[in-house]
Amino acid sequence: MSNQTFNSIPNAITAQALANNFSKEEKSRREGAIVNKNFYYGNSSQYLSTFNLEQEPMTLNLTKPVIHKRSSMMYNRKLVREFDGPAESVSFLEKVYEENNIDSLMLNVDLMAELTGSTLVAPVADETLPSGIRLQMWDGSQMSAVADEDNPDVAAAVSLVKVVDRLADGWHKGNPANERIIKQQIWTDEAIVTYDGATLMTSEENPYGFVPFVNFQGEEVAGQYVGWSPASLVRKLNAHINQMLTDLGYTIKMQSASPISLSGYQAGEGITITPGRAISLPAGATAEVLDFNPKISDVLTTLQYLEEKIYETSSVPKISIVGGEGTSGRELLVRWFPLVQVYKDKTIRYTKYEMQLANTILRVVGLPLITDIYIDYPDEDLLPLSASEEVLERDIILGIKTPVDEVQRRNPHLTEQEAIELIAHNNDINVMIGLAGPEVEEPAIEEEEAEPQEI
Repeated sequence: MSNQTFNSIPNAITAQALANNFSKEEKSRREGAIVNKNFYYGNSSQYLSTFNLEQEPMTLNLTKPVIHKRSSMMYNRKLVREFDGPAESVSFLEKVYEENNIDSLMLNVDLMAELTGSTLVAPVADETLPSGIRLQMWDGSQMSAVADEDNPDVAAAVSLVKVVDRLADGWHKGNPANERIIKQQIWTDEAIVTYDGATLMTSEENPYGFVPFVNFQGEEVAGQYVGWSPASLVRKLNAHINQMLTDLGYTIKMQSASPISLSGYQAGEGITITPGRAISLPAGATAEVLDFNPKISDVLTTLQYLEEKIYETSSVPKISIVGGEGTSGRELLVRWFPLVQVYKDKTIRYTKYEMQLANTILRVVGLPLITDIYIDYPDEDLLPLSASEEVLERDIILGIKTPVDEVQRRNPHLTEQEAIELIAHNNDINVMIGLAGPEVEEPAIEEEEAEPQEI
C-alpha cells in the first residue's frame, strides 16, 4: 500500500462519512445490530427491566433457532460453482475459494447479514496463503457507509468502525472514568483515512482506485446501501416475551405465600403471626387474605400468541424448529411455502453478490473479470424429508433431474462417470437382495464415421 500522505483536511465524501458515523441514527443502527447478536448468542438478560433485587431474570432464546433456520439454508454444505470467464481467472478464483473455505465463510456471512442487516466482504492481502488473498468480513455493527448519490447500491465511502473504551485523559488526576472512542478507517475511491475519535491519524492513497467491499444484505431496502435485519422483529418480540416471563416469575413467587392485611387495631398493640396457628387479634381488629388475581392463564395465552407471531413474521414454520406429528408431504409444502419463498429470494440475491465478490477479487489482483457464475444451491435440503422426497421423485419422473444429478449433488467430487458406476453398483446390490433400483442407461457414445478409403 502506498505511503503517500494526503492533506489533513478531509474531502467532501470523507467528511460526510465522518459525520454519518457519529450521527444519532447510525449509532442507533449499529447498537441495534449488537443487541440482535446478543439475543442470538443468549446474552439477553442485560436488557430486562427489574424493579428490585429479588426479581430474577427469566429468558427464552427464540431468536437463535429462528434466525439459524433462515441463515442455514444455502451454505450448509460444500456447493458446486461454475464460473464463466477466462481460464486464468477461473483457476485463480477456485484457488482463493478453496483456501478460504468459501462455503463456511458464506455461512457466517449469511448469519451476520440476517442479524445485522449487512455483511461486507473484501479481499485483503495475506502472504501466508498461496494465492495471497484472504477474504475478510465485517458485520453491520462494525461498519457504516455513505451511498453514491446516483446509485445507492454502490458505496461512495465505507467506514470500518471499532468502539473502544479507554481511560480518560484525566485519570492521572484522580479521575478513574473511562471514555468511549470510535476508531474508524474510511475507504473512498481516492484514499484510506483513519480517525481516532474525531482526530485524523493517517491518510493514504487507495491503491485499487475503488472501494473493494461487497455488500451481502439481509434484506434489500430501496435507495439504501445498508440492508435491513430480519432478526430485528424477532428480537423485539423475544424481548417482550422475556420481560413478561420475568414479571410472571416474580408474581408467582409473591403469590406462593398468602399476603395478609390487618386492620382495626391501635398502634402499639402487638400481633403475633405463627405459621400453622390462628392469628390472635385485639378486640375490634380484622384480618383478611389478599387475592392479587394476577390472571396467570391470560399471561400464558399472551406469551403463546407472541411466540406464534415470531414464527409468522419471520416466515419460519414452527414445526421446522419444534417438530411435530408426521404429516403428508403436500401439507408440509404448504407450511414451508413462506420459508421457501425466502430461500428463493436469497438464492437470487446471493448469486448476484457472489458474482460481485468474484469480480472484486479479480479486480484487486488485476485479472480479467468473469461474465457469469452458476451456484448449485441445495433445494431439497430446505424441505422436510417426506416433502423433499416427493419433490425429488417428481423431478426425476418429469425428466428435470436424473439419479446421476442427485448423486453428484450429494457428492460434488464425483465425476459423471463415477456417479453412473456408483448407481450401477448399488443397483446390482439391490437386485441381489431383492430390491428394485432405478435403471441408469450408459450415455451413448457417438462413433465417428469411418472415412471412405480410396481404392
